[in-house]
Amino acid sequence: MLRLSLFSVFIFCLNFLSAQPPTSQQMEQARAEFNEGIRAGLNEDFKKAEEIFSRAIEINPIYAEAFLYRGLSYVELGEYSKALLDLTVTIELDPAFSDQAHYFRGVTRYRRGEYTQAIDDLSVAIYMNPDYVAFFQRGKVYLELKNFQRALQDFEIALRLNPDFYEAYLYRGVTLHHLGETEMALRNMETGKDYLPDHKLVEHYQKLISQPGAVIENTSSEPQSPRREINIADYFKRTDDAEITQEQLETQSSPDYPELTQSKPAQVSLAETLGPEKAPDNATVRVEDLQTGTYDHLLARISSTGFGVQVASYYNHQNLESLAKAYNEKYHTPVFIHVSQVNGRKLFRLILGMFPERSEAETLRDQLRKADFPDSFLVLFENL
Repeated sequence: MLRLSLFSVFIFCLNFLSAQPPTSQQMEQARAEFNEGIRAGLNEDFKKAEEIFSRAIEINPIYAEAFLYRGLSYVELGEYSKALLDLTVTIELDPAFSDQAHYFRGVTRYRRGEYTQAIDDLSVAIYMNPDYVAFFQRGKVYLELKNFQRALQDFEIALRLNPDFYEAYLYRGVTLHHLGETEMALRNMETGKDYLPDHKLVEHYQKLISQPGAVIENTSSEPQSPRREINIADYFKRTDDAEITQEQLETQSSPDYPELTQSKPAQVSLAETLGPEKAPDNATVRVEDLQTGTYDHLLARISSTGFGVQVASYYNHQNLESLAKAYNEKYHTPVFIHVSQVNGRKLFRLILGMFPERSEAETLRDQLRKADFPDSFLVLFENL
């Protein structure tokens, strides 16, 4: 199966190389077809959506976004092999959609039971765009692998990034149960059950507590409510309104780091960072307002020296403060946000640890490479 998939991707690439670049008229025609595919997806007619996206791709064979959405249509249709192929082609065609394609490819592999590969894809998605749904999905994969400690860490980060994500409480409850934290597990399950009483994990948990030592089976579940796990079908809903206008559909947005979800900028009181005696009344500091320099995970500016380990860098500041706090708790080491200007834009670097000796930073780097950050590397704060 793997050889077949690789061969298929190779054939696609040959077609791209031999195909003539689309004309402006063809691109406009393909875009019109794409918009119709989106409408079909909004109506949850995924077979029709797949057919329309295929027409768009036939007109414009290098239309990365059409491959992405056709891949999502295949996921909804249960045609996972075709979905994996389209999502892989999306990654090859356009880096702008890479985080989304890796995320959905990870979800697809999770549904196929390919847990190791799913973790790889979701980890890449997290590295590029640390969204709460990606942490949540990876936690589910770890739960299937019975790696309860890693699952717990991901569910906790997901909840820190979005405290109203009630399905994560259910999964964290089951995870805590398997770690022997019965009382905490029950509290989490009760919180989630208040909002999602019909979730199949609630019934599963009842079986767990009635049958001590029972193994986890079928913990995954399909989305049933907009308050639950983000449904792949919902990704077609690119506006808040049920009716999508032609003007909205034809407005193309290509951010450097596309977001799967949007949230309000995180805020923290200066009283929390500087202490009550140093904080002016009603003053707040936000990540997007930080100037060039280094800040701790509470957004207090610090003097930085020595070595650290950079795990990621982002132009997008969404969720950055919550993520820094979560990594501080997860890895039990100081986490810093370094802000610099690159080509006229703010670049936010996440750096773990601050060590006077290089060897100490190397030890942390090696630990992080074995965990969630295989591409992490040493930085010298003075050189940033």
